[in-house]
Amino acid sequence: MEIADKDYTIFKGYVIYKIVADKLSMTKVRGMHVLQHIDIPFAKITNLIVEDYYGTDCVSFTYQDKKYSFIYTGYGESQSLIHQLYKALKA
Repeated sequence: MEIADKDYTIFKGYVIYKIVADKLSMTKVRGMHVLQHIDIPFAKITNLIVEDYYGTDCVSFTYQDKKYSFIYTGYGESQSLIHQLYKALKA
């Protein structure tokens, strides 16, 4: 996961995420330490983009003037994330 505003990268690291009702719930982690929890309502997500990034899918979107990018989510996980986000955003 990478989070960036228009000037620079704010966070690069791992997140644990899940889709809960009408939001994407993420917890930023570094090792065994929880850094921050973020709930992003689907209604507030804009600019959802799926693109190729060196042979893997990069899923990115904008929320509160920050760009959130899932660069590599694991084998098959990016397709699941893409499907879940599209499904939630169309609901």
